[in-house]
Amino acid sequence: RQEELEYTARTLQEISRAAIEMGKVTTGALIVLQREVALGEYERTGIPIDAKVSSQLLINIFEHNTPLHDGAVIISRGRITAAACILPLAEAKGQNFGTRHRAALGIARESDALVIVVSEERGEISVAFKGEFMRALDATRLRQVLDEIL
Repeated sequence: RQEELEYTARTLQEISRAAIEMGKVTTGALIVLQREVALGEYERTGIPIDAKVSSQLLINIFEHNTPLHDGAVIISRGRITAAACILPLAEAKGQNFGTRHRAALGIARESDALVIVVSEERGEISVAFKGEFMRALDATRLRQVLDEIL
């Protein structure tokens, strides 16, 4: 059903708040927002969660040295469905991307998902969509991108 695929303003606000906060303290994150293409095969590589989206929960999941911080969080139908998920790595010729960015590109090339990446090195926020990157997004631009695509 179409309304299940839509992301509410509150959900997008919580996701962008988490990304901005993690960027400020250079906590790396990889958040996959499922759209039409089901991501069940990737959800199954992680730990099932099934929780309402909140910035606090997302920040907690990606906290260093916690069991779920490695890998991706998948959000589907407005809920966090799984954490510590393994994604396909894209080849990034000529780019000095780390594993997190290559994974974001990989899933963005294999599906119609929108992927938010927070760099652990620089705290920079990027969005991968349709195999392309939008880099160095501030809070306003991140919300614009989320609103436009979702």
